[in-house]
Amino acid sequence: MTVREPDDARAAGRRSRHVVATLLTCAAIGAAVVHVIDPDLRVDAITVALLVVAVLPWLGELFGGIEWPGGTKSQYRKLADRVRVAEERTTHIEHAVDGASHAARVALVSAGSATAGETGAVIAGESVEKLAAEYGRVRATMASGSARTHRMERLFAELAATAPYAADFDVEASLGSADPGTRLAAYARLYAVPDSTRLDALAAAVLYEQLAFSQYWGFQAMGVLIDEKGPDRVPIGIVRGLQTRLAELPTESDRASALHHVLAKFEPPAGPHRSA
Repeated sequence: MTVREPDDARAAGRRSRHVVATLLTCAAIGAAVVHVIDPDLRVDAITVALLVVAVLPWLGELFGGIEWPGGTKSQYRKLADRVRVAEERTTHIEHAVDGASHAARVALVSAGSATAGETGAVIAGESVEKLAAEYGRVRATMASGSARTHRMERLFAELAATAPYAADFDVEASLGSADPGTRLAAYARLYAVPDSTRLDALAAAVLYEQLAFSQYWGFQAMGVLIDEKGPDRVPIGIVRGLQTRLAELPTESDRASALHHVLAKFEPPAGPHRSA
C-alpha cells in the first residue's frame, strides 16, 4: 500500500504557469518597446498584436471569457474548471486502482498462508506475535518506499490469515495496544473475519491511529464491519467521527481515498427521482 503524503504538485503547476506567463509578457512588452523606439517603426498593427500577446496570459485571471469580433468567445475559467475536474477524476481513478491492487495482493498472499486445518490455535497465536514484532522491526529498519510497503502488505496478509485462529486473541485489548504490530493484527483479524459487535472499539482505535499504513487497513476493516452491520444501523457518532477524520487527512492520500469509500456506504443510492 503506497501512502501518499500531501504534495505541492498543483501549487507548483500554478507557479509554473505564472512564470511562463510572466516571461511571455515581458518578452512581448520588450518587443513592443523596441518596435516603438526604432525610428523606422510606428505603433502599428504589429505593435498592437505584441501587446495583445503580452496581456493574453492574464486575461483568465480577470475575466470568465472574452467576446471577440465575429462572435468567437474565449472562456478561460470554464476551460480551467474542466481541466481541474479532469485532473480530480484522474486522481480518484488512480486511488481506486491502487486500492484494488493492494487488496488483491493481500488476498493472494492470504490464500497461500496458514489455515485452521494446518495451524493449531497455539501455534497461530505464536505466529501472530512474531508477525506483529516483525512489523515493528520493518518499520524501524527499512526506509520508506515501495519495498517496505510491499513487505508490510505481506505481513498484513499473513496476519489476516493467521490471527483468526490464534488462541485467546483479545481483539479489543489488541485494538487499544500501544504496540503498532498488535493493533495491526487486530485490524487484520477484523478484516478477515468481520465482527460488527467490535465496530465501536475499531472506530475508537482507527480514528486516532497515527501510522498511515495501519490506519489505511483500519479503514478497510471498518468498511467490512459496516457492510456486515448495515450502514443504516451504524451510530451517527461513528459517521461524524469518520467525516471529521476525513477533513484532517491529506486530500490525495490513500487513507483519504479509503475513507471516502467507507463514507460512501452511508450515501443514499442514486436513482430516478420519484414524486410523491
